[in-house]
Amino acid sequence: MVATTRPSPTLYRVCCNCNAPDADVKCSCLAVYYCGLACQQAHILEHKHACKHLLCKIITKKGAVISRLQVQGGSAGVVSVELMVLEQELARVHCKVGRLMMVSLQEAKYQEAETHFKQALHLYRKVEASRGTLRGAAARAAVGKLADKAAPEGLYAVMVNRGQLSGLMCKNDDALQVYQQALLEVRGDIVHASTPQLQIHLSSILSAMGQMYISQYIRQITSGAKGDKSKCTDAKALLEEALSIQRALSQDGMAADTLRILASAHGYLEMFDEARSSLKQALDLARCCDGEESAKVAICHQEMAIICQEQVKAIKQKLSMHMEHMLTNSMHLYHSPGSRVLVE
Repeated sequence: MVATTRPSPTLYRVCCNCNAPDADVKCSCLAVYYCGLACQQAHILEHKHACKHLLCKIITKKGAVISRLQVQGGSAGVVSVELMVLEQELARVHCKVGRLMMVSLQEAKYQEAETHFKQALHLYRKVEASRGTLRGAAARAAVGKLADKAAPEGLYAVMVNRGQLSGLMCKNDDALQVYQQALLEVRGDIVHASTPQLQIHLSSILSAMGQMYISQYIRQITSGAKGDKSKCTDAKALLEEALSIQRALSQDGMAADTLRILASAHGYLEMFDEARSSLKQALDLARCCDGEESAKVAICHQEMAIICQEQVKAIKQKLSMHMEHMLTNSMHLYHSPGSRVLVE
């Protein structure tokens, strides 16, 4: 059973199992509360998939089993399919823990999340290398037991997660390096055998890279430097490719998110009509997928208002420059020799 601690009685918490108020039993993962041990036990089957405390215990146990199998396999000089399956399962758990720490948005947890993602990548790479050495009966035994790189929590998912984490940690160069490597591998796999899951991963990587280029541009202009708009142009091309894949696969939720990022690229490129068009499409998809009162719909409205404000600002700036140009020309005409003759 998961160890528990009792928080201060003055804190107001809701039980994750029965929704009763004033729950005073906190799970060791420090993320959820219960009104008692009975509710904690009733909720454990659901919570165990998101409990960092339990997942870390699983990592320790699986790590011990893997170490024992490695010793046995090393003495026999063989690669065991059982060992590869365990390593893949351990990689998935590392990925889950890393993702939980990343979405907590606590900077103190980012370093731990990065460690888990690196360990997951290491294990997946090791399994891929070992898979290539299997022959005959061992290769046939691995079929159906080992997931491919495009699995929901497979290698490509970990690479995207690590890139996102690097972005949150302001390690833009690291993030782009991870995305570029993932993009290269996914495109290579698609050449050999294109599947919907591979295409979805490709669109996710393209969208994440586009967002990273826009983030780099934003950091440039907010630091007072002149922004490199070629980054927005590159982002636009990547996002348009991602959007075409998502539309072809009817991934409306992903397409709505990509359209919002694309609208941002259009805005920074002063393509305001295109930005509004992208946001209108994102708004329609968000309404269909999440409902009229959803957070995504509210964000679309908010970003539409920002785009309109930026367009007004750009129009005023152009008018001001035009008036200044006209004034300069009129002053030049007044001070020309011919003008002085007329005045005299």
